[in-house]
Amino acid sequence: MNRIAHTTLLAAIVLGGIGLGMMLSFRMALADEMKMLSVDEMQAQIIGNSLSGKTEGGDAYVEHYEVNGTILGKSAAGAYQGKWSFRQDGLMCFKYGDGAFDGGCVHLMRAGDHVGFQRVDGSLEPQATLIPGMAPDLK
Repeated sequence: MNRIAHTTLLAAIVLGGIGLGMMLSFRMALADEMKMLSVDEMQAQIIGNSLSGKTEGGDAYVEHYEVNGTILGKSAAGAYQGKWSFRQDGLMCFKYGDGAFDGGCVHLMRAGDHVGFQRVDGSLEPQATLIPGMAPDLK
């Protein structure tokens, strides 16, 4: 490999590493800026609005949280419904069926229109984007 090609390759690797580092730093900074929501804050900021995101498996979804506890959702698999509720310990719970693993409860965090989900064990689920009112995809 000649000197110019070697230098160009080395520069590309360094710049790629810097870019990746900046992207990871931004994502970590955003997670650090997120504020844990109380039940009252979740009620005021989430209920009556929609969230759009991707599951851990990469499947896109959009959900609307109605005041009566109903979740109206849509994914690549089609339309679906579920139920939401709050626990007194500050968790928001989601139920999508009758099976033991068809739901769960998480702490919600927010920074701007980004909503984060933290499991009871402290691990994080993929973030979602808050959409005011009924998401257009659900109308």
